[in-house]
Amino acid sequence: MNSDWRLTVADVIRRPLFCDAEVVAGSRGLSRPIRWVHVLESADTCQFLNGGELILSTGLGFGEAKEKRLAYLSELIRRKAVGLCIELGAYIPHVPDDMLELADHHDFPLIVFHQPVRFVDITLDLHEHLINRQMQALRNLESYSRGLQRLSLQTQGISRMLQHFQAAVGTQVFLYTPEAPPQFVPPLPQTVQSELASMMRSAFPAVPSAEGGNGVLALSDKKRIIYQPVTAMGHLLAYLGVILYEREADEYLLLTLDYTVSALAQVLMRRMFAEEQALATENRLFDDLIINRSLTEEQIRALLGLAGTGKAPVYHILLMSLRRDGDEHAAPLPPHELTGVFRSLLSRLGFRPFIRCKGSRFYLLVIGPYKAADARRSLDKAMAEMKRICRQVMGADTDVLFGVSRPGTRLGEAGRHLTEAEQALAFQHDSPSPYFADLGLFRLLFHVPHESVLKPFINDYLGALIDYDEKHGTQLVHTLRVYLDSNLSKQETATKLYIHRQTLYHRLEKIEEILPPDYAHPHHRLCLEIALRAYEWLNHRPAAAPFRPDEQTARPSR
Repeated sequence: MNSDWRLTVADVIRRPLFCDAEVVAGSRGLSRPIRWVHVLESADTCQFLNGGELILSTGLGFGEAKEKRLAYLSELIRRKAVGLCIELGAYIPHVPDDMLELADHHDFPLIVFHQPVRFVDITLDLHEHLINRQMQALRNLESYSRGLQRLSLQTQGISRMLQHFQAAVGTQVFLYTPEAPPQFVPPLPQTVQSELASMMRSAFPAVPSAEGGNGVLALSDKKRIIYQPVTAMGHLLAYLGVILYEREADEYLLLTLDYTVSALAQVLMRRMFAEEQALATENRLFDDLIINRSLTEEQIRALLGLAGTGKAPVYHILLMSLRRDGDEHAAPLPPHELTGVFRSLLSRLGFRPFIRCKGSRFYLLVIGPYKAADARRSLDKAMAEMKRICRQVMGADTDVLFGVSRPGTRLGEAGRHLTEAEQALAFQHDSPSPYFADLGLFRLLFHVPHESVLKPFINDYLGALIDYDEKHGTQLVHTLRVYLDSNLSKQETATKLYIHRQTLYHRLEKIEEILPPDYAHPHHRLCLEIALRAYEWLNHRPAAAPFRPDEQTARPSR
């Protein structure tokens, strides 16, 4: 079934119209498949070939001239034609030795007709045969696809789909998943399986390319692997492939591979969703942790299946917030189907994840066997991959933010670590790190009452400057922030602001007029830096109205 649709040179010479034909050279290339039949008399017109053509000629364009005939034959070989049929006669009574040697050297079939033939009859016969075979291939593919659909609804559907695939392509097939041993159909000796599995782990990319498509892994000069990633929502689930020996990957094989990959992706995704449904108890427990419901350590560990395991597990709480601006007709964020994808990703990185999706957020509790430094590296990988998946599924304009708590060992304190993750998420626009441990000053600002303490503090130290910017459309507050962050270096400040130094001097003079003269002294500078960060945080918080100083209480200096 796998090659019935192809018409090879060997098939052609068995056709009735080739009964008087003889293969005089290049017999090792008779297995080449033919895509079309073309009459071509001159090397000058070889530019119109696309490859795969069987060429018919009377020798009119090259005759017995050595340079012309060798140039003609060389151009056919270079353009990847699959063979040349020559009608012997007045233009070329016999095939010279130099053409025979060149054809044999390239395994290029050279066929001669000893009697006159009608090229129009040959082209009509072969073209009709080609089209009929291709139509049969399409019918076979349709039947194969229906078979895949039936098998995908059965128990043990994956193993049966692999058997169905193997029967269609007639060669060794495999399914490789990063977290499990590969499945081979038909089975291979254990030593061969182990060798191939090790090769696949090192050669197959952990993240498939955005373009997708097939990959090739050469095992030897005659043997190679053709594989294709099985993905869902941008996440790699497995690789499906075939092992070919002295055989090219034709269109039928590649289409069959593609059909099978699509069916397997659906089966694996359904399996992931079923596993999510089976985690109802864990989900209810996570709900209790999110709302900080009182549970004893023993209760939590028993519900998570960690009772009696000895050493307390190390865990982190992650919050992931998704937001997309501008597209009112876009699908709601986030798609809950991503829960299973994230669970697979985190499990592959060594974590035991507990995940809940609420509104536009994912809540994740991840238990890992890592030390603190190793856990951070693995969490960085996880967050980078989750961000990539979200943007691939929901669009490149999706804003993906994370907040990560400090490591914890007592699950009864998960509510406190959730608060840390909330705080880290709240400051993501201001802090370069998603980790609560890296927040520094922002760890304090989060707990300061806004109305009674934080806003009056901002107003006392920055109110006059903010008011001036509002009235005159200037950027003195931002200039002051960059100037202090640059450790009062005027040259560095001007460079960061993309302005001339003279413009900066003018702004700094205006700032000195508005603020007290000792604003750069350590105590006052520290207060200004705190006020600047607090002001920016209040203005950048999602769903928060921008803070403006009270004009009645704003004053130029303390």
